Amino acid sequence: MQWHAAECNGALQWQERQRIATGLADGFSYAEIARRLERPTSTISREVSRNGGPGRYRPQQAHQATVERARRGAPAHPARTGRRAAPRRRRSSSWR
Repeated sequence: MQWHAAECNGALQWQERQRIATGLADGFSYAEIARRLERPTSTISREVSRNGGPGRYRPQQAHQATVERARRGAPAHPARTGRRAAPRRRRSSSWR
């Protein structure tokens, strides 16, 4: 039985999270779940461990947490915020 989701743009989709929960409930290993979803095993492992572990994984909460993390975004890069590093000291003329 193949579980592959139609839309795989890198991020796990809601349906894939449901299938992960089903696979865990059915006693499948991360590797088996990953194979059925055509995803790397590490993706499943990270998803489950980041969202409660194998005994507490809930797809709805996992999906909501992912949406919240994505909303927060990454910290701004100093070059994009207008903050600059301290100016470098000029070399003395003896370096020429």
